[in-house]
Parts: sequence; structure tokens; C-alpha cells
Amino acid sequence: MRVGIDSMTLGPLKLNAIEMLDYAKKNGFEGIQFGSVRGLSPNLDAEELKRIKAHGDNNGLYTHIGISPVNPVVYNEGFDSLASRIRVEIEAAAQAGWHELHSIINIGSERYTHKIPWAAHIDGAIRLINRLRPVLEKNASRINIETHIETTFDIINVISCTGTHLTGVCLDTANTLVNAEDPVMAARRVAPYTHLTHTKDAIVCFCEEGVLRQGKPVGMGSVDFETILPVLAEYSPDLPLSIEDHKWLFKANIFEEDWIKKNPDLTPLELGLFVKLAWQTQQKLFSGEIPPVDEYGTKPFIDELEERLFFGRNYLNGLLKKMDGK
Repeated sequence: MRVGIDSMTLGPLKLNAIEMLDYAKKNGFEGIQFGSVRGLSPNLDAEELKRIKAHGDNNGLYTHIGISPVNPVVYNEGFDSLASRIRVEIEAAAQAGWHELHSIINIGSERYTHKIPWAAHIDGAIRLINRLRPVLEKNASRINIETHIETTFDIINVISCTGTHLTGVCLDTANTLVNAEDPVMAARRVAPYTHLTHTKDAIVCFCEEGVLRQGKPVGMGSVDFETILPVLAEYSPDLPLSIEDHKWLFKANIFEEDWIKKNPDLTPLELGLFVKLAWQTQQKLFSGEIPPVDEYGTKPFIDELEERLFFGRNYLNGLLKKMDGK
């Protein structure tokens, strides 16, 4: 496993792709997971994409990129147009040497708020990926869907209807908390299919609607990386651990009937473990061991970015050395 950075984390520094790679190398990280391929080159310029990939390779850094969201329900120009758009992106990425591709289905909060039922979004993604089967197989490429607001259950459903060679998982270790999934149980479910990560941490505590999630530096939150990393390593020993960090707040409205109905795969056991995480955080808040949510959010993220990022790097590398028996 190699500890790197998701490019979104470096957004406040206003660096271009080459500068991000140089930043990673200078500061002891082992790669960058970029956003969309069009974000690197809006016109999908082959030479520009190859230059970025080569710069990473020449510096011993891993690089990965993403494609457009695989959700035709929310794409205004229609199913065929989206399929054509993504087909070109897959080809461009493959020509540059990228084959494990990141994507999402839920862009905003469609899973909970869209007028069209979420099941239709999942069905649309399945149809789209199957339409893309020829270009994916031709280029030995795979679409790894992030646990963005998608649950691990959602993504496993897509994988079962498309095949593991076409679809995998980008496991966001803390986004699982947005859907009241226990991070360890979630990781165990998707470990066989996980090829990319957003290695993220967060705390969860109680709020009016249920449970609130707040981003924390990796190693300072509720995600049990000491248990999760060996689970993932069993299936993917070279898995990139791309740190994604921010201070955003999200809610899991577990006190509301409609929210519960939209999560039929969530078992009482898993919900109980999730609530236990919130209870444990609540004790730390009461004792003053960790600062109140509102107070913690007042300092601008950019002022803490490097301190948080370097802490996460050191924490993960420490766990990896422990796993290796060093």
C-alpha cells in the first residue's frame, strides 16, 4: 500500500497537476489521485495527459484519474450523449496509461432528495456501464464507483449486474458514515472489489435529525484504520491510500422514517455499531477531549491543511510499518 493524496485536498493551494505531483514528491507522499480527466485537460489533449502521467512515473509516483458521473438520470443531454462522452474519456485515459478510473453516481444528494427514486439512478448506471462494456474491455479499463453518498450495498448491486472486470469500488472510508454504515463492516463488504480509495476520517455525534459527521485528519476520527487496512490489503496489497481531507458536515437522518426506508439494507446490528461510534464521540465531546463541532469548524481549512495532511501521512505510514512487522 502507498500513501498519497486526492487532488481535491490540495485545491486551496491552487496547484496545477505537475505542481501537485512535485508537492507530493517533496513532502513524502507516493502519488496523486486526480479528479476528472477533463479537469486535467478539458479538450482531452493526448500529449498533455501523457506528460502528466509520465511526470508521475518518472518520480516514482502513482497517478489515477476519474471520468464523468455514471448517472444518466441527472445528465440533461440524455443517455446516448453521456455514453458517448464517457467513451471518449475512457479512451483518452487509456492512451495516457490510466485504466483504474474513478466515478460517482450520486453527484449532490440525489440518493435522498431527487424526485426520481434512487433505484432508477442505480438502474441507469448499470445500463450505462453495460453500454460501455466494449470500450472498457478493449482498453482493460474499469470504473470504480466511490462511496460518495452511494452505499456499499448500492455499488455491490452495480458490480453484480456489470461484472468485476468492468466495475469496482473507490472506497471513501469516512463517507460510509453518511449512510450510517459502520466503516469496518463496509470495508469488509467491498474489499474484494476495491481498487482506489479516498482515505478519509471523521467523527460522528448526535444532532436533531440523527447523527452529524465532521471531517477530521486521518487518524483522529472514528474510522478504525488499524482494522480496515489489513482487510483491504488482503485483496489489494498495492492499494493506493489517497488522503482526502476537509471539514465539511453531513447528516445521517436516522431518526426519520423516510431516511430509514431509503436504507433497507442497513441491519439493526450495523445501525447499532454506528450509533455506538456516535455515543463514543459524544463522551469525548462532554469530557473536552475533542473540541465542540462548531468551535472546530471556525478555523479555515487552508490554515490547517498541511498539518492535517502530514499527520495523516505519518499515521498511515506508521500503521503500514506495523502491518509489515517493521
